[in-house]
Amino acid sequence: MTHHAPALPYCRNCHFTLAVPRPRYCGNCGQETDLHPPSVREMFTEYLGHYVAFDGPLWRTLWALICLPGYLTNAYFHGARRRYVLPLRVYLSASFLFFVGSHLLPHSASQDKGGDMYVKQTASSGKSVTRRVKPDETPAQAAAAATSAAGASSPDVGNRVSTKLEACHSSSTEDCSGAQRWLAHVIYKGETMTRDQWVARVRGLAPYGMLAMQPVFAALLLAMFAGSGRRYAEHFVFSLHSHSLWFLALLLLTATNLEGTILTAVFVHGLVALRRVYGLGWWGALWRGTLLSIGYFVLLMIALLGLVTLIAATS
Repeated sequence: MTHHAPALPYCRNCHFTLAVPRPRYCGNCGQETDLHPPSVREMFTEYLGHYVAFDGPLWRTLWALICLPGYLTNAYFHGARRRYVLPLRVYLSASFLFFVGSHLLPHSASQDKGGDMYVKQTASSGKSVTRRVKPDETPAQAAAAATSAAGASSPDVGNRVSTKLEACHSSSTEDCSGAQRWLAHVIYKGETMTRDQWVARVRGLAPYGMLAMQPVFAALLLAMFAGSGRRYAEHFVFSLHSHSLWFLALLLLTATNLEGTILTAVFVHGLVALRRVYGLGWWGALWRGTLLSIGYFVLLMIALLGLVTLIAATS
């Protein structure tokens, strides 16, 4: 293709005869009639435009999403679907902004701090030693140091089981079943990973867990508002808008130390959105929002632990 393709009396895409004077777009298929080799910027915009919105409605949508809780969901239900970005595209846009921004923005110092972990070992003489696990130390290393300080203890059932699993991990004998080898490998990975490595892995997987939890949250809403006459698709739209806001909040958490303030603001935002979309009072929104938050958090932790275990078992 030359810099500008020669003008033809028909559309190059559908071969529909063009009107005179020559229109900018084909009246049959909508393709541009004046073609030229696309620039890198045009190719990038065209590719992302199918999934992520970066045009004017996006900023208007983000403003409504952040400052007007529940407004976007009601606007979609009432038919305003051209003025704002559609729910799935705003969800993909917010998650795209998070995953790109989280790698470009500096991380807050609070994210590198974890809670202290302790191990306790008791010798056969009754002497007990508690030792704090250091950030660069694995729980197994801390337990060994505590055992050494407490004195050698007599082997028990737990030690025999541990020895059996260790043997399954270090050898490929037929005495161990596949389940025992898998369990031995998971335990071995858990003992050799430091506390900071566990924290970093869980935090790194949290956004991916949220991606998987988006339809689950819609199912929780369906169960919470059973009998209201709303379909799953309606709860799904509310879930898309809610997760879009949560991804933006996670992006803000990445670069700031305002964890308590942001989490409180997100919770209050969710209560207001529940009131507007589902027509609840403050008390109804509060207890429903609390139950939804607890259920969502528990399921998210289960999903994250499953992901971490799966990664540990396959790495």
